[in-house]
Amino acid sequence: MASESVEDERQWAAEKRDFVADRRDELAAERDAVADARDAIADARQARLDELERQLDARAAELGSTGDSVESAASRAADRAGRARALEDREEMAASRDAAEVDRDEAAERRVAATPTTKLAAAFAEVAEHLYAADSFDEVMSRIAQAAVGTIAGCRMASVTLREGGAFQTAATTASAATAVDDAQYEAHEGPCLDAVDEAVVYARAFPDTRWPTLASRPVDHGAESAASYRLAAPRLWTDGGGGSLNTYGAEPDAFSDDARDIGLILAAHAGMAAGAAHERRDLTDLAEGLNQALVSRDVIGQAKGILMERLKLTPEDAFDALRRASQRLNEKLRSVAVTVAQTGEFDSSDALRADSGATRPPARAGDAGGA
Repeated sequence: MASESVEDERQWAAEKRDFVADRRDELAAERDAVADARDAIADARQARLDELERQLDARAAELGSTGDSVESAASRAADRAGRARALEDREEMAASRDAAEVDRDEAAERRVAATPTTKLAAAFAEVAEHLYAADSFDEVMSRIAQAAVGTIAGCRMASVTLREGGAFQTAATTASAATAVDDAQYEAHEGPCLDAVDEAVVYARAFPDTRWPTLASRPVDHGAESAASYRLAAPRLWTDGGGGSLNTYGAEPDAFSDDARDIGLILAAHAGMAAGAAHERRDLTDLAEGLNQALVSRDVIGQAKGILMERLKLTPEDAFDALRRASQRLNEKLRSVAVTVAQTGEFDSSDALRADSGATRPPARAGDAGGA
């Protein structure tokens, strides 16, 4: 508990520093805004004075005046030079303020980037990016586990558990020790990673835990002093009693604070959606491959039917029935028989005769019974 207090104080001190820095930046931005407004007024006043001088000079020229005295001309020249210097000074100060604003913005970005919330957002963005860059569903699972280690404070190692057909397996892990902890729970038929398949979050402050007497302290033997597991909620994935959980393991008892568990819960929800999308994409790929195979099969069967129709003078229905009978007799798939006919022309014409036994057909020539 003392370590928690020290950590809380350190976090509170960091938050206060960030608050003070943010407030200081706000005040500096307000000062700069006032200075910019003051400079704008000075620039407008100077522009007005310059315009009045030009008008006076033009009026004097119209009246045929001989011009100012030497002293007056020198005074006006000095005034113009002074205004020019003042303009340069204002421009230099404005540039300095712009540079200071850039420095403040960079410092604010560094402070924001150091907060857990921003790290979480970055992890979410990375998971989403990796989702569409990953080549397989398994790779997405692996990257989700890696994101947990990099995002959740106190997480030393992580894994993803999947339940399919009533059996549990580790689909992804960041360390062999995490797999060993998972296996201990599978063997004991109890533990946080199993319970979390059906519960939003399951937290084990330390092992042994009275909820899992058979598991006892076996996770400690593999370096897991505490654990927090989260349900991967992806309805499109889990059918026939399936499910999944994201498991995070700490190297010390009660390693996960309330904030850390909240972040883990959010990450698990995001990960579940990513897993569902990846699984759906895999299903669509499998469907596309299946449709392609179906089209290929349909094409080759059509070729084989055409060969039999031409060679044995069969109707389309009889040619297909002949291929089906040959498939049953040879105990081969219909597509395989069709491929043989299309590529080699070999076919036992007796299958064609059995296909249409009621029809009167001319006897097959020797070359027609290629497989006989």
